[in-house]
Amino acid sequence: MLVIRVLRDGVVVREELFRSTPVTIGRSASCHLVLTDPSVSREHARIDRDPGGGFEIVDASGTNGLYAGPKRVAAERFSGRLRARLGLTEIEIEEVSADATQPISLEDLHQLDQRRTPITWAKYVVIAIAALAVESVIEPEFWSPWNSQRVVGLVWQSMTALVAILVFASILLGLLKAASRKVRMADVLKHFAVYAWLGPLSGAVSLLAYYVVSDGLAASLRSWLPSLAAVVFLAQAAAIRRPGPSRAFRWRWAAAFLLVLIGIDFTRAYAARKMGQPDIDHTVQAPAPGLGAGPAVSFEEYGASVEAAGKRSEAQVR
Repeated sequence: MLVIRVLRDGVVVREELFRSTPVTIGRSASCHLVLTDPSVSREHARIDRDPGGGFEIVDASGTNGLYAGPKRVAAERFSGRLRARLGLTEIEIEEVSADATQPISLEDLHQLDQRRTPITWAKYVVIAIAALAVESVIEPEFWSPWNSQRVVGLVWQSMTALVAILVFASILLGLLKAASRKVRMADVLKHFAVYAWLGPLSGAVSLLAYYVVSDGLAASLRSWLPSLAAVVFLAQAAAIRRPGPSRAFRWRWAAAFLLVLIGIDFTRAYAARKMGQPDIDHTVQAPAPGLGAGPAVSFEEYGASVEAAGKRSEAQVR
């Protein structure tokens, strides 16, 4: 069976069920699904079974064409769900089963109800703030004897994070709604609560890499893991409540965000060279039980490397 939904501004305004194919769509009263929009032809499209077992929607020479996603097509094979546009009318086609009703649990009902309460919002915000706090706490600088205001700093950072999360969540919610997503604030805050933990995870991996891999590889991980975490965060954010398969969609967004970050990093490195800023890679961590002290150089060697980097930068500026 097929269910066809008519959407307006991304919201379903009409739904009809068809138990057999073919299904014709258009303005003509003889069509199985009649649409009144003047941009739709009298017989605009036809849905029939595909030889492979799925379905196929075919443009029946509609004046304003058939679009599957952003591209105009003569025909489009699909299984499961498909968003299409006939003229200016957007429809969603989905194959549904006539099997027995799927039972739901009390937990499902509880989660459905809780998503709409401010208590759930607060829970997600607290989890996201906790992730950012853990990211700060695992940094060696946090435990430095010279950092006497670490508790005050952590409280201030948490308050700042609260404001930032609410602001960015509101912006993301607005962008997703502009893209016709059926999304609520709870969905966006849940995303922050889950993917904010990529920050402390990348920090923990970087700390561990200091002791167990080569110095060059550890430096690369310290440089790129936070960026990769940001790419995953943004790509997953772009796919919140996206109907239909979204794996390829997320990969495309991830590639786009990664290219932007690479461009930013290249620009920063180029500007630093032009300004004569030395490019010095160093980190300081305490010995870890069972892992040893990690790579180390004497202070004299470090001072010599700083001096050499400064001379190279000075020569580049000249």
